Amino acid sequence: MTARRHELWRGLRAQGLALGLALAMAGGLAGCSSSGANSFRRLGGLVKVSYFGAEEKAPPPELTRAQLDEIPFATIAVTFGERPRTFLVPLADNSGYLNYLDSGGHGLVMLGGAVAGTQALGQDLEAVRHQPDDPVAHPTPVAGWPGRVWRDYQFAQRSGAEYSITLACVFERLVRETIEIVEIDFEVVRISEVCTNARRQFVNTYWVEAETGFIWKSTQWLGPHLEPVTIEIIRPYSG
Repeated sequence: MTARRHELWRGLRAQGLALGLALAMAGGLAGCSSSGANSFRRLGGLVKVSYFGAEEKAPPPELTRAQLDEIPFATIAVTFGERPRTFLVPLADNSGYLNYLDSGGHGLVMLGGAVAGTQALGQDLEAVRHQPDDPVAHPTPVAGWPGRVWRDYQFAQRSGAEYSITLACVFERLVRETIEIVEIDFEVVRISEVCTNARRQFVNTYWVEAETGFIWKSTQWLGPHLEPVTIEIIRPYSG
């Protein structure tokens, strides 16, 4: 491995440890702070029951926009495959990395519109190295999106050993359309992203506000052993 690669992965390992610490802190906030506990109370059964890797069970009733508006926190909706949609709030902000958890400690780490890590979902995504001009991680008006970016995904195996997957991701197929997220319509641009290397290929999809680059909805790859996740922004995080 080249010196550059060694330097890269030292940085990624440090990032992964930082994210893990932030997630652990977020779990503590959920358990003992008034804001974290109140978040779970306000979200009710949809957060108290985890659907991350859980056995199939009757789906909970869908929350209405009026009910969601009563939650005084940033909120996202998360869907894995055919499982019910569940709603999460961020319980930690680690220098722009938002840690969204359910009450069972399962969740996602987000950087901008990009998934940057997972927690307790199986063979977890520990960290992602995004280029400074990656418009998924760093909101950029659609007119300024580059044609291609590189990403490095770092994973931990059950044995504790780490491995990485590096891919070139090409943005294509810009289509203007209207999407609905829990009773509200958004005018967006749908962008497909084809990520490839010598061994694999997958497609991510983003529904983007053209003028700001804000990603209202996305379907993203989490790794070779996890289902893709669909993320919808119910209330954006404002810091």
